[in-house]
Amino acid sequence: MKKIILFTAVLGCSGTLAAQQLPLYSHLFFAQAMVNPAKSGAAGFSELVTMHRQQWQGMEGAPETSALLFNGATNKERVGYSVYAFTDATDIVRRSGIYGHYAYHAQLSENAVLSFGLGAGYVNNTFDMASIRVKNEGDPFLFPSNTNGSLDINAGINLKVENFQMGVAVPQLLQPTITYSNNYDGPVAFHLIRHYVVHTQYDLPIQKDRMTLSPMVVVRAANHVTPQVDAGLMFNMKEYGYLGALYRSNFGASAQIGVHLTPLLTLGYAHDFSTNTFATSLGVSNEFILTYRFGDNKRNDRIEAEIKRLKDKQRQADQNNEKLLNEKFEEFKEELETANKKQLEAQSEQIAQATALKLQEAGAQGGGVRGQAAQRTPNASTSAPAGTVTNGSIRGYSADAYADRVAPGSAGYYVTAGVYGEQENADRMVQKLKGLGISARTFRDPKNNMVYVYVLKFGSYEEASTARQSSLNGQYTGKLWVKVIQ
Repeated sequence: MKKIILFTAVLGCSGTLAAQQLPLYSHLFFAQAMVNPAKSGAAGFSELVTMHRQQWQGMEGAPETSALLFNGATNKERVGYSVYAFTDATDIVRRSGIYGHYAYHAQLSENAVLSFGLGAGYVNNTFDMASIRVKNEGDPFLFPSNTNGSLDINAGINLKVENFQMGVAVPQLLQPTITYSNNYDGPVAFHLIRHYVVHTQYDLPIQKDRMTLSPMVVVRAANHVTPQVDAGLMFNMKEYGYLGALYRSNFGASAQIGVHLTPLLTLGYAHDFSTNTFATSLGVSNEFILTYRFGDNKRNDRIEAEIKRLKDKQRQADQNNEKLLNEKFEEFKEELETANKKQLEAQSEQIAQATALKLQEAGAQGGGVRGQAAQRTPNASTSAPAGTVTNGSIRGYSADAYADRVAPGSAGYYVTAGVYGEQENADRMVQKLKGLGISARTFRDPKNNMVYVYVLKFGSYEEASTARQSSLNGQYTGKLWVKVIQ
């Protein structure tokens, strides 16, 4: 009874779904080059894919399929290639074949690629005559080997625009006829039928490409038959694994699950449920897939180059921001120094006025005091206020201590007037000091990559600290630091 159901199901599928001449896979999402040669090398890396499918488990003579695919790319990913081999057995009929595929990927624009593919191979059909039980065991058809094959050609095209792609493949393009015997009124032959397979897919990135949700539709058709439609959804977590679901018209549903064992090795499983007329008798189907990717590839190189470009761009932006902040800081510091200077001048003027008033009051009390006041007043009016630059230069230090006599960055204790992240800002400060008649130079400290503007250098910290605290003997109004280079 099960034999009758099996042959009825196979014949029914063959009558309405000529695509049954092609092996069916639930994991076609991960091995599209098996059907469309234009997908060869499209991923940009080399991979080896092996699949095994056992359909209608528990049914004697049920279809069983094994497949092997090697897929790769060369010539900067413009050329793809693949080798596809399969064996497909259903009861006494066994088909096997091997194809070599070639693809060319034309870059139409930055986000659009049009791929053309062509494949050639050999398909062999075998009948297991020993398993046939007949009344006339002397039938001459039972004696030949009943094994024969034919050359075949596959063709395909695929268009990918950003995250969307659509492909059309034509397997068994030549529709070859495989003849087994001519000992009857007509030849005993097996006819391969030309098929048409249309595949569409959209990849929706999630969390910056760490996950991808991909709806897809596959339509298989042949002349004089009802098309078969696969509609599925694949959720791929690139660090962990994937989950998928698929519905196949006139057949059933499928659930897929996979684990990325390593970044290069993936193991997957699909469980199919029949929903057609014979579902209760045919049972379930199981499919396994193992994929191995061979190391790095050109796409990874491009990704690394893009990451490096973005890092360089970010570094340049950080430098520009630092430069802008330094310039704003210098402007703020100059405004603050100007405000402080005006405040000091106002305070000095108030003190001078108060002193003059007290002297006038003291003069009214006695000539001696007036004489002393008169003696001090000219000195007060002729001496330079503390904190100003006298005659436009710094005086009072040994000649070897001045900036123009010091080797920049040599060991010692530097009295510095500014520290900057950009050389341009440091040079601007040097010019500003030069306008005041102060000799200054710069050096970059390799430990922190900062640029220092210095005016004096001493052999001991005490000398440098004394010069800083005294504001260069009262001859400089700006802020000073001591930088130690050992």
